[in-house]
Amino acid sequence: AEAAAGAGAGGGAAAAGDTNKAGYIGAYSPDARKKRIQRFLEKRKKRVWTKKVKYDVRKNFADSRMRVKGRFVKKEDEELLRELMSIT
Repeated sequence: AEAAAGAGAGGGAAAAGDTNKAGYIGAYSPDARKKRIQRFLEKRKKRVWTKKVKYDVRKNFADSRMRVKGRFVKKEDEELLRELMSIT
């Protein structure tokens, strides 16, 4: 019963950061791990956080539409709202 409980708890020494099998770190050799980390760092440098507009027509249309609390208003409701705004 104790062996079954220990097996489900994470695998023992291998889970404790053991560098067995000729210096392997997890599933990777030190060289392979270094290559993977280098590739990750290079890709992280190239990340782009700015938004890019794919279709100017869609953006212009969205900018021209009326919104209430950030949401678009239906055409019928938009006409009513425009009339109410012009009255006040």
